[in-house]
Amino acid sequence: MEIIKVLGFSSILILIQEFLSKKNIKKALMIKPHFFVANIIILFDIILLLSLLTKSYFPILQIIILIVISLSIANRIKIDYRQTGFTPIDFLIFKEAKSMAGALNKKSMFCLTLSSLISVIILFILSSNIKYIPYGKIDTILIISFSILLFSAFYILGPLYNQSISIFKVGAIFYFLSYLNDPPKIKVTKRILKINDKKHLKFDGPDVIIIQSESFVDPFVLGSNKYNKDPLPFFRSLLNEAYSFSMSTRAFGGGTVHTEYEVLTGLSTILFPRDTTVFSRYIKSPLPSIGSILKNQGYDSLLIHPYLEWYYNRVDVYKRLGFDKFISLKSFNNKERKYISDIDVFKRILNELDNDNKLIVGITMQNHTPYNNQIYKHNVKYLGDFSNQNTHLHFNNFLNGLAETDKALEFLINNLRKRENEIILLFYGDHLPVINQDASFYEESQWTKAEFDSRQYYFDLSKSPGFIWSNKRKIDNKSKDIDATSILPILLKEINCDYPDYLKTISNIFSSEGINGLFRDFIVKNGCFYGSSQPEYMKIYKIVKDINEDVFNNASNDRWCFENKSYKVN
Repeated sequence: MEIIKVLGFSSILILIQEFLSKKNIKKALMIKPHFFVANIIILFDIILLLSLLTKSYFPILQIIILIVISLSIANRIKIDYRQTGFTPIDFLIFKEAKSMAGALNKKSMFCLTLSSLISVIILFILSSNIKYIPYGKIDTILIISFSILLFSAFYILGPLYNQSISIFKVGAIFYFLSYLNDPPKIKVTKRILKINDKKHLKFDGPDVIIIQSESFVDPFVLGSNKYNKDPLPFFRSLLNEAYSFSMSTRAFGGGTVHTEYEVLTGLSTILFPRDTTVFSRYIKSPLPSIGSILKNQGYDSLLIHPYLEWYYNRVDVYKRLGFDKFISLKSFNNKERKYISDIDVFKRILNELDNDNKLIVGITMQNHTPYNNQIYKHNVKYLGDFSNQNTHLHFNNFLNGLAETDKALEFLINNLRKRENEIILLFYGDHLPVINQDASFYEESQWTKAEFDSRQYYFDLSKSPGFIWSNKRKIDNKSKDIDATSILPILLKEINCDYPDYLKTISNIFSSEGINGLFRDFIVKNGCFYGSSQPEYMKIYKIVKDINEDVFNNASNDRWCFENKSYKVN
């Protein structure tokens, strides 16, 4: 009888966890029946195993309740911001997560905390009615054997890179355990460069500016009639004289560094654990990037990111990517806003151009969540409605932040037009924003018409706009949907300089095969979707995997690497 109570308790705890994790009954019920049963069995087995070791139910059930409810809260935050579940790797970025805690919506977190507290009280009361009965010898053997088999299976099988079994369909516990063993899909070794670090003056090309604009999107995705005025009039006019594109990224709501890595190196993040960052853990040696490629052709370079310099190990990584200097938050005077404005970053870029820096990369912060600020006058307004008035307020704040970015971009372009030497500017957004700690904004606004949790849904939420522009000539081309790893070779062709063979191979393959986006579990090819088990996916995945592994480990790529011993951080 007591065993039946434990099984019933496990079922109730899983139901509560799914509701807390996913906020509403509809999403909680998306879990497939067999996975719902699997989560109950896993939790049931864990309780039995721990009680076997402690000879008691009461303290074990209390601990299990607190752990599961904590996992529910972590899942809720992760789902709201990233549309993915909490995994073991998230423990490794606790410092970064803590620094962004201010982005959490206080009202939403209060409601979640209150719901969690009520759930804990109810579960504690239920658990107090379960009495421990010692197991027999056969029961003990079965419990231990099943536990070993269960956790071995999760470890051996590895992560669930499969859209059909996402966090919404498999449940939080199953999802978490499936990532117990999620190693990189390529070998990553620490190498010592076999070339010297002297500058090779070979190429007298244009100055180059790259701007990764935080959460930059085109809100006209919802229709131009949804706004009282266009928040991006200058951006839109500039597309008539630039190479414009929409690119798919491996980031949503956050994860700026994923897009940064893919654009600067042309390498893919899909070969690394889902929730890790390549910057934090895997760039242990110099690696080819736009910084090292142009450095080896005579370019002095710097990277500007007006945020904490230690974040995602950027101090060390930018050096290994070949940059001479890293300008961080401490070089800016900011007393009025949480994040440095784009106009301040763009003015700094212009000043650094005057200091003979031929390559400048700017990673902006102005439009980073949260959007519950009061720093903007609402000159741009969204004319639609949301069920949550905070969503409307936050979206209007975001729109007016975009409008400021547009004005800052106009200021930058007008200054670049006046310069005698050619300047090529690559400008793009890193990912879509999370407007109100609730990604249902995209469902309610119908940002995408695709079915929730479908491949098309995630592809639509991966897209960010951008352009490549020159102050001396018109670059007339358009690409509707391309992968973020395709941007670097396109830029280098416009610069008309030499660059590594691996980028040429990626460019040729993606162009000839019509690749619109490459993800962990599916590929978009000429607008069609192919799962990871289909030959269309496996062909491209193998090519990308071989190229990435070769770049990380083959000394033949060392000529494109650079690590400046006089590297500075300001």
